[in-house]
Amino acid sequence: MLTMLIRRAVYPGIVWLAFCGVQLHADSLVLGNPPVVGAGSCDPFGCPSFLGISTYQQVYLSSAFPAEISIQGLTFFEGQVLNGGKPAGGTYTLSFSYTSLDPGDLSTANPADNIGTGSETFFTGVLPALTPQGSGAFLVITGAPFVYDPADGNLLLTVTITNPNNVAPFLILNQAQCGPKTFCPPGVTLVSSDAYFGTTNGGNTTGGLVTGFDYAPVTSSIPEPASLFLVVAGIGLVGYRWHNRRRSSV
Repeated sequence: MLTMLIRRAVYPGIVWLAFCGVQLHADSLVLGNPPVVGAGSCDPFGCPSFLGISTYQQVYLSSAFPAEISIQGLTFFEGQVLNGGKPAGGTYTLSFSYTSLDPGDLSTANPADNIGTGSETFFTGVLPALTPQGSGAFLVITGAPFVYDPADGNLLLTVTITNPNNVAPFLILNQAQCGPKTFCPPGVTLVSSDAYFGTTNGGNTTGGLVTGFDYAPVTSSIPEPASLFLVVAGIGLVGYRWHNRRRSSV
């Protein structure tokens, strides 16, 4: 009987502690605003075949991120050119890695020269359909979580396209006003730039695509084993005392 009472007291406590330990607060961060008004970019998600682009890269400044995070989704915004554009066809592979290069300094000769440590594939497949939002739409791409620590370097997004197929009208996504060689509004800091590779190579002029990061903070709220033991033992003691009180009252 006592064993059963302790189990009833202890097991729910363990389940509650485990739930609290894995519970994460999702958050979001948008880099690149304000966008260019009335214009944007169709590369790499709208017209890769137009310039023969097979690889696209965008670097994000580490200081733009709040802390170590687990990136779980990317959002790109259709809000300036509302032409009914559709995502391009083909197989897209998105990868994250670290890089020591700052915005405006990416190599435009070879994308491999820009990739540093920790390269991981985030997404592979056909681009998802757009998500309607207000008068425009979002291109939302979710994938395998990538843990990024700003202390280890800038963040590099690499997009490769296999068998690209443009779908008219081209999807034109919001592009940052502030770039290495474009106008930065007062109070806006350069946080990103892009480079592209294929039939035509280039980049390091614009701030790249306005990018939303859906992430969870990287924190561990799971108690240490010794602390967990003390908590469980305390719950067990409560159950034991309750049992004794019940016996004495009979």
